[in-house]
Amino acid sequence: MSKSKSKTVDWTHIASKFPIFKERPGYLFFDNASTTQKPKTVIDCLGNFYRRDCANAGRASYQMSTNLASAIENARARVSSFIGAKSGEVAFTSGATQSLNMVALGWGLKNLKDGDEILLCPDDHKSTVLPWYNLQDLLASFGIRIYIKTIPLHHEGDYDLSAIDALLSDKTRLLAMTHVHHLYGLDMEVDLVRKIVGDKVLISLDASQSVGHRRVDLGTLPVDFLSFSGHKMFASNAVGVLWTKPSIEASMHPVIAGGGSLKETGTQNIPAILSMVPAIDFIESIGIDAISERLSDLTRHLYFSLRQSVSGLEFSPGVDRCGCHRGFGIVSFRHESVSSSDIAFLLDSENIMVRSGDHCLGRKLQGDDYLRVSLHVYNTKDEIDRLVCVLASNLASTN
Repeated sequence: MSKSKSKTVDWTHIASKFPIFKERPGYLFFDNASTTQKPKTVIDCLGNFYRRDCANAGRASYQMSTNLASAIENARARVSSFIGAKSGEVAFTSGATQSLNMVALGWGLKNLKDGDEILLCPDDHKSTVLPWYNLQDLLASFGIRIYIKTIPLHHEGDYDLSAIDALLSDKTRLLAMTHVHHLYGLDMEVDLVRKIVGDKVLISLDASQSVGHRRVDLGTLPVDFLSFSGHKMFASNAVGVLWTKPSIEASMHPVIAGGGSLKETGTQNIPAILSMVPAIDFIESIGIDAISERLSDLTRHLYFSLRQSVSGLEFSPGVDRCGCHRGFGIVSFRHESVSSSDIAFLLDSENIMVRSGDHCLGRKLQGDDYLRVSLHVYNTKDEIDRLVCVLASNLASTN
């Protein structure tokens, strides 16, 4: 896996690499957990494909087609190196949702038997949770009953590890979990989870909120499946990655049949796949460890500024409760008397974009009432201060 470059980063100039901030001066984007903006190099990559390289990769003997097939394999190699995998272990998908469904259907349909159990947390993202309930319904139509046991969250916002231990049985086959929680912004402690479940239980990890924020290295992550989306790490929409542990791949069944390979069927979203290369180039030009440290610093600045300057806020589980010294770019909160949707509309009128409403939790909770502010490298402390100032001045009269 590529190492971060040891250098001083001029964070004030990062935003200049993103055309959207030139097109929208004064625009503050704080919804990075939903998607990231794209650097010019990624936008150029997408445009170049349609301007000069548009063909179907590997479907013909002419040079443009064969060149594209080679470019896709180069992208596969870059992604593999970025996450510490071997190239042949990585498949491209349409996004993390497809990747996670491929685990449930490709592995689950072939391997689960009557009485087997899956562990998951219903407070994780829907894409981590719902594929297993869908699989449960499909198997039930064939007379096979599998059981889904639900892991509660600890008060702080990460998994209740003692509950995982209590839920385990000799029928437990797989645990589905997330790396960094999409609403609460905590590391969900995959290392500790692995120690509890042992080696016989498979772990499917959703790394969508971690892969562009912190080091994700399969040389040290004790998981069997890894899924993530490109659009949350500066690449195009509609491209994702599924890594499968080599010893498990033979037990997978293809989900979709057609032209192509067992894992990648039909014409792929070629430009989106190719955009993964400049996206990784951008991340590595800064250094993933530098990004991680920067986001942790911004997260703490956001949290303490909100806590000190805006009265009437109730923070979600996460950085407010865990007492941890690191953050992963996500702070969620709500106001005691003003709805989160009203606050979001107010902020939008000030050209400040945040997330409110449905946070795609696996089940409907009060958590859907939270306002989520999520950060990335083009955000600055001055932008955070502007957000806090707008909130403080407009919410003061409501207390």
